[in-house]
Amino acid sequence: ANEFMQALYPRAKNIGDDLYDSRKYEFITLEPEVYKDALVTYMRRRAWSEWYFGTVSQAREIMLLPDDQVDLKLRLARQIRDEIRHYDVFAQQLRRFGSEPQISEFKLPEILVEMQKIQMEAETAPEIAATNQFAGEIVLSSMTDLETSIFKILFDEELMNAVIDIEKDEPSHIANGRDLVLLFCDTFEHRKRLANAQEKYLKAMMQLHFTEIVKLGCRRVSLLPVFE
Repeated sequence: ANEFMQALYPRAKNIGDDLYDSRKYEFITLEPEVYKDALVTYMRRRAWSEWYFGTVSQAREIMLLPDDQVDLKLRLARQIRDEIRHYDVFAQQLRRFGSEPQISEFKLPEILVEMQKIQMEAETAPEIAATNQFAGEIVLSSMTDLETSIFKILFDEELMNAVIDIEKDEPSHIANGRDLVLLFCDTFEHRKRLANAQEKYLKAMMQLHFTEIVKLGCRRVSLLPVFE
């Protein structure tokens, strides 16, 4: 089980470290309004994701877990509380730029619909975790712990500090994902299902985040990460 975890975690972390590395991009000067529009769209998508991937998915995990997993269910409930706070942080930043989250009216990009579908197709709480806390949350941690994070250049100081504040909650969320995955990695077939679910989600997430970074004023100068 530990060997399996040691394979899943770096696969996601390496994606984040590569995808968010400013040395892999050239910067393009955008008109202020073009940049603002792209930033507002990004933050609205993040607000939607904090809501959906941070509350709906965790609620499903709680419902799918057996009754004897009370401690893990409580930890997931605390994660939902954190994710609502994250939503509020992005909502506050959006208001700073004269906008609102409006998640009920947010038009999901096709790739985000695909990410949503991947999680909805997960049949067990550990499979959801493999596409959520033990995939996306690991990638997002690179936004702040990577010394060469591109967001330190693309975001102003207040927004970057807001993201740093959010990311302080992620280690406990990743730990939730780890413990959920550990419940389901007892057989080769189960491990294969978890690994496949994580890979499908990471591929889609990478495409979405790459597109967003480019729209914020960048051009990729090296190939995107690939899965072995």
